[in-house]
Amino acid sequence: MASAERYDAFALMERFRTDTAALGEALTLFIDRPDFGFVWLAYLDDHPAACASASLGIDTETGGLLATVRDLFVLPGQRRHGIGSALVITLQGKLKALDVTRIEAVCGADPSLLGFFEARGYRLNSASFTIRP
Repeated sequence: MASAERYDAFALMERFRTDTAALGEALTLFIDRPDFGFVWLAYLDDHPAACASASLGIDTETGGLLATVRDLFVLPGQRRHGIGSALVITLQGKLKALDVTRIEAVCGADPSLLGFFEARGYRLNSASFTIRP
């Protein structure tokens, strides 16, 4: 996502992110700090149809880069047409080109997202905790 696509990313993500101020700040960080990650968008007939974000970090398990994929969203009317699959496949290609050695997908307790990622070879392997400092 470049600054020109920021509005498209915001329009998709505000459908599931309730704090739009925090969303706006996060999208600004993605633009200002591409070394931290990026937002990947999919378009259908020149209209934004899907998105996902990828944050980058160092993975002590593999000794390389870790990408955390979250915010996977496909417009309800466009689901089950392969757009999400195509988005994830191209995103994985981009991450491979960046020499990412492990990809984690964050999907909470959403059973459809859990099934989506599991069908694409991802394995549920641990729980995580979060806190806001």
